[in-house]
Amino acid sequence: MPSTPSKSAEAIVAILTPPACREEVLGDLYERYRSPAQYGFEALITIPLVILSRIRRTADPQILLMQALALYLAFLGAAWFRDARLLSQEWGILRLALPPGLVLLALVLDDAYAKPGMRSPGSMIRGPVIGLGLAFFSQAMLRSRNSPAALPADVMMYGLAMSFLSSSAIRMLFPPVTSRLQGASAPADWLKQTGDPVEIPRGAMRLGAGLFTLLAALIVYELWWRR
Repeated sequence: MPSTPSKSAEAIVAILTPPACREEVLGDLYERYRSPAQYGFEALITIPLVILSRIRRTADPQILLMQALALYLAFLGAAWFRDARLLSQEWGILRLALPPGLVLLALVLDDAYAKPGMRSPGSMIRGPVIGLGLAFFSQAMLRSRNSPAALPADVMMYGLAMSFLSSSAIRMLFPPVTSRLQGASAPADWLKQTGDPVEIPRGAMRLGAGLFTLLAALIVYELWWRR
């Protein structure tokens, strides 16, 4: 029985582990290696915990809330202008939340798997592009199955376009934690990125609060008043 993990097993672990903590995880698993089964079991336990820890350090709650609000308003606006009947249908408001949820998930994972350091404008829009691709694919699958959760095609396309613009703009204005400069004397990079919140201008906070209030009022109106 080999005394070290196989190259293919290490390659799989390396792909699944965020780059910022890949070296430490591979080293720890290598030192604790006893058998292929033990290596695979520990990898299955360790990798999800590392990903969650990385998300905690790279995800800023304020920015995520702003992203979620902008993404949902994009689809809400698309439904308002292209097919207002959707807003009066049962669960119509909630159906609009599925694509923004997938985009937001892609943004979180993209930040968690991004390499530490300053990021180029092209890499900053990678998360929105992946998220919008997932949203488009999920809607295509729902439509192929004639699912009631599928959105009308024109609402979906307009929502994707507006979501891309709003999400990319927010990421440019408020870069992720991985794009901020870090201290040179700190320990392992993935441990030192604590995910301190970004200081958002007061005007942006007021605008966000106003939009959130408007969104909440629309949801209450659609779900309760028009029942």
